[in-house]
Amino acid sequence: MKIAIIGCGWLGKRLAKHLTSRNHHVIVTTTSPEKVEELKEVAAEVHVLDFSKDFDADFLNAAEVAIFSMPVSRHSWFKGFKKLGTQFRKSLFFSSTGIYPQQNGIFTEEHRENLRGDLLASEQLVKTKYPETIILRLGGLMGDERSLKNFYADRQPPEPEKKVNYIHYGDISAMVELLLSADHHNKIYNIVAPEHPTVLEVLNGDQEAGKSSINEDGDRIIPPDLFIKEFNYKFIHPNPKYF
Repeated sequence: MKIAIIGCGWLGKRLAKHLTSRNHHVIVTTTSPEKVEELKEVAAEVHVLDFSKDFDADFLNAAEVAIFSMPVSRHSWFKGFKKLGTQFRKSLFFSSTGIYPQQNGIFTEEHRENLRGDLLASEQLVKTKYPETIILRLGGLMGDERSLKNFYADRQPPEPEKKVNYIHYGDISAMVELLLSADHHNKIYNIVAPEHPTVLEVLNGDQEAGKSSINEDGDRIIPPDLFIKEFNYKFIHPNPKYF
């Protein structure tokens, strides 16, 4: 299958490597010419494409599937994205669970109130151009060098008792691969690990000392139940403590 990953950053690079290893023909784009050579290691084709400038995207005509992996909170690509004329058999869009309110509660894909404006506008823009797009609302990206231990290597976390909503890039790659062959369109899925330890629990790992207590005031939880139910999916990395 010929798959275009439009916006090949940290996650896109790992996804491209995974899909290439599965014998797909992967086309990736970057806004940075200096990244072309390193991306050639994970993709069959690498192209410079910047929606904030004039562009020629004819190379995308060969792609059957488009995966839009752009920084969704940046409006600089809106005008250019509207000019994209390529049609795809299937399209996926990487959004963020940051779209849900920053307050305690359980937020499923059915939640419609007080969604973050810039992320919602990005989703709506993609859906307007490609109505059958599958939107994946990703939790905090983790894996490899991206870890809380690295992030808080030289400082204390401000909210150690806060429960996390993270996802390992390995599960994103596996879930995307399932969607490529599935007869699913025009859907929204929360892509988050099913277990939600606290920040402190993640930092401590298996150490019992200093383990956080339950937050009696409630927590902000983003469940992946819909994807699990529809695909009978078993997470490779279900617990952020062991990412």
